[in-house]
Amino acid sequence: AAVIGPEFEEKKCESMGGAQELREVRDRLLQEGVGIACRKGKKPEQPNQDSFFFADTARFRLCCVADGHGEFGHWVSHWVVRMTLRALLMELANAERLPQDDAVAQIFDVVHKCVKLKAATEGFDLLLSGTTLSIAIVDRTTQQALTAWAGDSRCVCGRPFAGGGSKPEVISATNDHKPQDAEERRRIIGSGGEVIRLPNDVPHRVFVRGRESPGLAMSRAVGDLLAHSVGVNHVPGFKRFNLEERSVLLCCSDGVWEFIKNMEALGVATKHGIAGVGEAVRQLAQESRNRWLKEEVSVTDDITVIAMWGAPKRAHPTAPA
Repeated sequence: AAVIGPEFEEKKCESMGGAQELREVRDRLLQEGVGIACRKGKKPEQPNQDSFFFADTARFRLCCVADGHGEFGHWVSHWVVRMTLRALLMELANAERLPQDDAVAQIFDVVHKCVKLKAATEGFDLLLSGTTLSIAIVDRTTQQALTAWAGDSRCVCGRPFAGGGSKPEVISATNDHKPQDAEERRRIIGSGGEVIRLPNDVPHRVFVRGRESPGLAMSRAVGDLLAHSVGVNHVPGFKRFNLEERSVLLCCSDGVWEFIKNMEALGVATKHGIAGVGEAVRQLAQESRNRWLKEEVSVTDDITVIAMWGAPKRAHPTAPA
């Protein structure tokens, strides 16, 4: 059974080598410019529904954020990150370059199908539950990077402004999949759905035409089978860019992006720099929580922040020393 922890508690992580190795891995990642925070929102009836992973291979660095929603969203995100990591490691096992878009899209599709099977065997319902899925892959030999996403867990890359100003420079940013966007709306309406913003509500939501469900506030997600019946899909978007030295990549759930803009989040990361990456993710998580409480008072979303700084190009892992 899922454990409902206290508000703003750090999510418990797993490592192949157990608790001692987990501490060592976190310390090593901080030294290499990688910081991670995953905090439970102020929702007494729900566990933390955000899940994530971070992994290194000889050549590639990978991370993922999955923000679950609905009654069983925590189980959807829980299994989706595990399935996605396994599929990516298999795809990259003998790779000498980043995967092509169609290969990554196939992984998203396989994960969606696999979580449907897992739901059937484990007894959780995907009709009104699902998750976002955002991944980043960095080839440390070439510094080339790829982000792929379905939903609104945004990935933003930037660097300190070259002219020395206080504002950072945005290199790449994913675009949230929202149902009010023209292309997304056309697909949903053409599939028997409708896109409505209800009175006193903020987001536009997806409904089956003439019904009061599902009310999903995004146009792409994994799971969400009722929404899939009316045009929501899990086809990822893609961005490709270089994650060079002095550049930082932020991958966060919308617990951050609801009230913090891209430039502000990058400003926090670049202000602290690579040596202060741990403090940067803590500050972003805390500031996100503060703004939720200021706006909503009694509720905050779950909050996940992954910050990854670029590094110098590495020699090919098979190259002679």
